[in-house]
Amino acid sequence: MKKLVSLLMAATMCASLAACGGSSASSTVSTAESSAASSSTEAAATSSDPVSGGEINIPITDDPTTLQGWMVRNTNEMTVAPAIYETLLAYDSTGIPQPYLLESFEGDPEALTYTMVVKDGITFQDGTPLDADAVKWNLDYYKENGVLTGSYFSYVDNVEVVDEKTVVVHMSSWDALFDYGLARTCYICSPTAVEELGPDGFNETPVGTGPFKVTKWVHGEGIYTEAYADYWQGKPYLDSVNFKIYASTATQQAAMEVGDLDIMYLTGDAVTADSMEANGYTITNSGIPDSGHTLCFNSKADGPLTDVRVRQAIALAVDTESINAALLSNGKYGTSSTQWAVSTSGEYTDIEGYGYDVEKAKSLLAEAGYADGFDLTINFQVGDFAKSVCQIIQAELGEVGINVTLNQIEVANYANYLGEWDGILYHPMGLSNGQYSQIAANMIPGARFGSETFLHDDKSVGLINEAVVSDEATLKKDMAEVVDILFQQNVELYPVSIIYSTAVINPKVHGGDINAGQSKHADWHLVWKEA
Repeated sequence: MKKLVSLLMAATMCASLAACGGSSASSTVSTAESSAASSSTEAAATSSDPVSGGEINIPITDDPTTLQGWMVRNTNEMTVAPAIYETLLAYDSTGIPQPYLLESFEGDPEALTYTMVVKDGITFQDGTPLDADAVKWNLDYYKENGVLTGSYFSYVDNVEVVDEKTVVVHMSSWDALFDYGLARTCYICSPTAVEELGPDGFNETPVGTGPFKVTKWVHGEGIYTEAYADYWQGKPYLDSVNFKIYASTATQQAAMEVGDLDIMYLTGDAVTADSMEANGYTITNSGIPDSGHTLCFNSKADGPLTDVRVRQAIALAVDTESINAALLSNGKYGTSSTQWAVSTSGEYTDIEGYGYDVEKAKSLLAEAGYADGFDLTINFQVGDFAKSVCQIIQAELGEVGINVTLNQIEVANYANYLGEWDGILYHPMGLSNGQYSQIAANMIPGARFGSETFLHDDKSVGLINEAVVSDEATLKKDMAEVVDILFQQNVELYPVSIIYSTAVINPKVHGGDINAGQSKHADWHLVWKEA
């Protein structure tokens, strides 16, 4: 079996190299040369003073489904949004929410209130002020229309304006993770622009508080912006940050090499990242995990997956260690884990996991009445890494008699699968806001993700509901038990890879936290480009 897995890995990596076109020869560059290239890039960055002007071009794989701040959800949208929008709170390097557009943010569990004070001097890109009225409008609008309102705003009762800068959010029950929701998903929009343009018009030319304003969206081509001169943290160095459609990693890499793109983002593509690093591009990983690529089981629908022994057998048949060693450069870009957290995280729980044991997997399948196997669909969002992993898993499950059909979903259609899917959904769960927040938001009845597929058993749901209305110690204790139920006992979720976002950057581009991840602001106003 190990030999088969190795051959599959080799075939997958060869295919990835072929997709990189002429750059595959760069894989022969030595480690010393790679280090020298990185060192010279760092020297160039530190020897130059920032200059103003110029533009940065960044790829997206397709038109975003939406640019309405309250609806932003998929990968392309999350790539564009941080240049345009900002949130009231933002995650620090440890994943803890901190005030961003706010001067202060304080919770009072006894009073069931969160009080926030808006910073002075912040305006939207249409010139209107960010004040208490604008914050209330956004919170009310998001609660009514937001894509994740059921996950993050379910305990919000009403929002009160106290004075020009002060807002009090009254909760129906205490929500210890409310600040995580505000930091992750609630992009602040101009109320004036939404009301004047209407939601559809606003979608074409969104207005936020960010450093760059959308000037035009050419569907099928890209989204173009210009610097917002009155940005509250200072006028950006760049004239514009544009997002252009390049459907594949191969075309993105080719565009980088001829200077049509300046930055590209990779998820788990060690072959491309290593190759481009050897050719002198700057490579940075996000400071905290970006995503947890997870097998999410439909445990409710009639069929084999309703039997926990079958789900356990699948976990045992998937060799996550070998997958990640081969596809993530032995941990350089990601790792394996038993849950949506790595061992260095304060939210990590000591659970055993399943490891890799083909014979035990076969035994469990026979015990469950599936000695001859069965047919299974694995659904995944289009992407080179996801496709490679799912092809390997397809072969691995074939070794225990499970006949897997792969269903590749276009990015624009992916949201349609988030409530219910057939078989297994291979899902890149965002982890910038931590494991607890994602579990609390997604693993309860009424949540959009997996609403018709996950078990939502009384014990785990009860613990989640208790955790979010409790103090920190109870939150950790309850969530540790929930992690054990979801990932170990019930095997509703089985992580394959915990991945760090990787940015490949033109060595002439400097400044800012370009690879901040989806839930931490990228400081685009500090980014500059050599003439």
